[in-house]
Amino acid sequence: MVKYLSLLFAALAFPAFTATAQYIDPEAEDVDSVAVEVVEELPTVVEEPKSEINYDQLEKRWKRRKFWNFGYSVPTLERTDGTFMDWEPDFAVSVQNGRTAYFHKKPLGGMVKIGLDYSFLDITYSKLNLKHIESAEVGDNTSIPSGPSVSDGFDEIVSDDPSGSILSAVGFNIGMHKIDETLSVGPRIAINPVDHLMIGAYFHGGFTASGIYENENFSYGFGYTLATGLCVSYKVIGFGFEYLCGKVKYRQIDFDEFDGDVASLSEMFSSESFHLKHSGPRFYVSFRF
Repeated sequence: MVKYLSLLFAALAFPAFTATAQYIDPEAEDVDSVAVEVVEELPTVVEEPKSEINYDQLEKRWKRRKFWNFGYSVPTLERTDGTFMDWEPDFAVSVQNGRTAYFHKKPLGGMVKIGLDYSFLDITYSKLNLKHIESAEVGDNTSIPSGPSVSDGFDEIVSDDPSGSILSAVGFNIGMHKIDETLSVGPRIAINPVDHLMIGAYFHGGFTASGIYENENFSYGFGYTLATGLCVSYKVIGFGFEYLCGKVKYRQIDFDEFDGDVASLSEMFSSESFHLKHSGPRFYVSFRF
């Protein structure tokens, strides 16, 4: 009797055990495969949106490449040949328009770009006054400076002497006025430390055309101007500082020599030349678009 019960119990237990084993193994395999798939797909789901957001933000921060600068400068002017003279400004204002071209699209380290600034418009107007003029008595042991001197009539353009002008008849001296136009180009390093804040350092060199008008006399010249500076901006607006220096060779136009013919026209432009060195700081407000 016991033998028959044991056989019956074994017969009933074996199918149940087999069914249980068959049920657990496939479920365990499904669980593992689902876990593996989730782990494999998780980085893709998290990283792709993050990368896309950063790219859009960087594009917005670096898109402002055109600039307009409106400045106020304090230039000094000094003669470098002949009799020494120097001038100080009443005031000087400027306007500059240019563009920045970056050498690479993605910022280095996510925050630094290197590029090139170029500007075809940089006009500066200055109102100047004579500060000092060197005087010397000519004697046996005194050498006369080379180049044009005050006694050559050079004082008509540089020494604030209004004698001979129509305005002097009414006792009015218009002073010395100078205007410069510079075409410049140079490297720039820009840093974006946070948000839309930009810090740029640059060095520019350029060709300068200049004109001086004083008491009905006019001189023109060509030379160079160098500038090194720093600008801090946030989105559209920024503030900058730069130091400028350069040298220009001028020639005075003598209108009294012109009689209406070609020969007198050449004599009008054959007056003595002189060199003036300019330098000084410039402060400006910048707008970037």
